This record gives sequence, C-alpha cells and structure tokens, in this order.
Amino acid sequence: MPEIETERLRLRMFSPDDAGDFYRIVRDAEFRKYLPPQFSPTPESVAAAIPRILAHWRERGYGQWALSLKESGEFIGYCGLRFLPDTEEVEVLYGIDGPHWNKGLVTEAAQAALRFGFEQSGLERIIALAHPENVGTRRVMEKAGLRYEKDAVYFEMVCAYYALDREGYRPDDAPYLPR
Repeated sequence: MPEIETERLRLRMFSPDDAGDFYRIVRDAEFRKYLPPQFSPTPESVAAAIPRILAHWRERGYGQWALSLKESGEFIGYCGLRFLPDTEEVEVLYGIDGPHWNKGLVTEAAQAALRFGFEQSGLERIIALAHPENVGTRRVMEKAGLRYEKDAVYFEMVCAYYALDREGYRPDDAPYLPR
C-alpha cells in the first residue's frame, strides 16, 4: 500500500500501535465539536477502525493514511480518501491533533490525498463534507482546490458539500513523493 512524503509530512499506513494516539486525538471535545453527534469514540472502537481502514485500502486501492511529522515521526492525525457506499462518492477527509492546527499541515495532507486520488487512483470526482460552521475545515477545502456546491445531509447532519472534478484539478508544485 502506498505511502507519500510531502514537505513536512509522511502519509503512511496505520498500524495497531497508532490506536492510543488516534484515540487521544478523536476523543478531544474540541476535535469532535463539528462531527456528527453519534460519533462517540471509545478505545475499542478506534482500535477496531484500524483494520477497517486497511481493508478499505485493499478493496479500493485508496484510503486513509496516518499522518506523521517527517522530522520527528510523531503521529498527529489522519488524512485520505473514503468511499461512501450510500452515494457512491469518494470523500477526502482529515483530522489533526489540536496543537498542530493553523500551521498548514492539513492543507498539505489534503492536497497530497487529492493528488493521489486523481493521479494514482484515477478518480473522476472527490467530495469533502464539513459542518457549515466549521470555518477552519472549510478553509482547508478551499485551499486544497475544492469548491462549495451546496448544503446536503450526510451522517444525519447538514453539511457544506464541496467537490473537485478531475477536469478542474490542478496539482501544485509542492513536494510529493509517492512510495
């Protein structure tokens, strides 16, 4: 399964060793503020998510990566692509530990995931969803090249729906090294 290096990040496969840090990040109240109300992670549910993430990679050829800082190897979150079976769409999604917010790391990761989706996976369209009041996430979507299209209901909540088609995709010249 592929891994990617960007200027500051390593997008790598999840391992069972990531479960503790992954749980610490997703259980944070500020992190969960704009997520669907039914999202209430437990250590067990987060540990069980890792094999599902890896199975998604095997089934689809794309998926979510664990995000690590290249310099230190510190696990700081996740980013990647997820197939949404109810709509047959592919979503770019991401989440990062609070101390790393507002440093451009999520935008860097999202741009790498989009590039992988269009260039390596041959996807025709990628969407992104956010709570309408989540200004930070919406800004990441826009910086990554996605455009707002509408409000729509996903995961039992109203979401701002962004999308990018292959024709509108333009890779930047940021470092991107697939492995």
